[in-house]
Amino acid sequence: MKLIKYVMILLNGGVPIAFAGTEEPAAYGELISIGGLGPSVNGKLSSTIAEILETKLYIDSSRFYIKFYDVQRSFFGFNGSTF
Repeated sequence: MKLIKYVMILLNGGVPIAFAGTEEPAAYGELISIGGLGPSVNGKLSSTIAEILETKLYIDSSRFYIKFYDVQRSFFGFNGSTF
């Protein structure tokens, strides 16, 4: 289980974004994990994030992309070292 103390979320609102030729509400996200990602996990995360974007930010699920990264521990620095 991943510890919540290692979770970081950055929202950069108010930045103009064109998606599918319009400027209606849209989003782009990147999710980085040190292990644990894969087709079934990514699908569940995408579904959950879609629900949050739709209910909290009124962004239709057809108007955002999420890029998933699964990185090696040594490629992520924290607290003066790597994981």
